[in-house]
Amino acid sequence: MRKEELICGAISAVGAGFFAVTVSAFAFGLSDEDYDYLKTQHFERYDAPILDLGPKERTRLHDLINDPRTANNLVARDKNVKDAVVEFLGHQLWDKGHPGELWDVPRR
Repeated sequence: MRKEELICGAISAVGAGFFAVTVSAFAFGLSDEDYDYLKTQHFERYDAPILDLGPKERTRLHDLINDPRTANNLVARDKNVKDAVVEFLGHQLWDKGHPGELWDVPRR
């Protein structure tokens, strides 16, 4: 029984480690190359609105920056990224102007 417990423990540890690495890799969504691209578009890593992006917004932005459909059309890619950043900034401004409220819940 002791040998089986060790094997199960080892398998669990490997699985947990793989899960932790995988989740952390996708949790932030933006790579160093993405930040380099954003800098060319005048968006700095440590400034609003980029600094305050949530995990889903970062992932969406990463996907837009690396979209194979716009890989050969830099103007389209730039527009898609800038439109998304403007949308995210609008969300952040709304959140600051409506503390504690949810956008899809009517005011009382």
